[in-house]
Amino acid sequence: MLIRPRRWQQIANTKTKRSTVVSVLRWTLLRHATQSLSQIEDEDMKKHVLREEMSWLNQYWGQPIPKSDIRAKYWQRLFLAKSLQTRRDYYEYLSDEEARKERHQLVMEKRKEYIDKISDPTREESLHRTTIHALLATKYNPERWLDLYALARAARLGDFFVVDGGFEYAHARHSYFSALVHRVFRCFKHIHHFHSPAYIIISDLSDNFQTSRHPLPHEHSTYFHSTRDQYIDLFHKDRLVYLTPDSPNEMTHFDHDAVYIVGGIYDDENKEPLTYQKAVRQNIRHAKLPLDKFHSSSSKALAFHEVYNILLTLKHTNNNWIKAFRYVPKRKIATRVEEEAEYKENDDDEDME
Repeated sequence: MLIRPRRWQQIANTKTKRSTVVSVLRWTLLRHATQSLSQIEDEDMKKHVLREEMSWLNQYWGQPIPKSDIRAKYWQRLFLAKSLQTRRDYYEYLSDEEARKERHQLVMEKRKEYIDKISDPTREESLHRTTIHALLATKYNPERWLDLYALARAARLGDFFVVDGGFEYAHARHSYFSALVHRVFRCFKHIHHFHSPAYIIISDLSDNFQTSRHPLPHEHSTYFHSTRDQYIDLFHKDRLVYLTPDSPNEMTHFDHDAVYIVGGIYDDENKEPLTYQKAVRQNIRHAKLPLDKFHSSSSKALAFHEVYNILLTLKHTNNNWIKAFRYVPKRKIATRVEEEAEYKENDDDEDME
């Protein structure tokens, strides 16, 4: 017997409602089981309950969960977690760690393939020669040495830009220093636009495993300097100006005698005014960029390289805020001022004299 289209729709709606009710009942039972997890003595039963919770979260909420087996020490931490949000954060952390290990394994496999490839004696064209030439082209690139000379001249003249690296505690990552350096290197993308850049110092680094036993390669240290010393010990307090979006003071012009500081915070989820609190605690000057004048519609926090390029543009253009705010991402600017139309003819590749 054929079923009419309306009958098919009724069956589909009935199955959908039934599956929704089952999923809600399943989640209610899981919540009750996880809230009384401390009363369960059998560890296998605890693991089964948490696996069911991970499966439900992944199916209905799209929660990232680990695919492989979880180690015993991580199970113990999950057993002690009281709230659902804490466990969700830990599930996401385990998923990220699993993905990181997979990427590392893939890189090592590609590296092994490359080594086997260049070590093949039957290959007619030697990859050693091309690799060496590529390395020499990078090391002895004239543009690179011009940038390094400009940075060395800035360091000699005392023109510094400080990145406060004392916020490792605010990032739940073991590779804070590496991630910080990766973001600092973005500052040098447009450095050839400025004839007098500022030399970058990463200060207030903690004496952890990564910074003490894994120093940067020699070629990286020519671009910036990293130290565990505090910036209040490196410079006179009257020269320091902490740029923080939570400051009530609005920056009006670029001070050529000042040493500007930005906080080494790159976690977008951290909304606490840590940089402002530190500036007040150390009794140093603080200010914020006048983003409100440009009708900023989202977060007032900018990345290191954006603030760095804004300050250098102000320095080289006699406080031209229109050109300086070109380095602010468009997603953070709802409406730009009318004067910007006068500068549309000048592209970003223009050298600033």
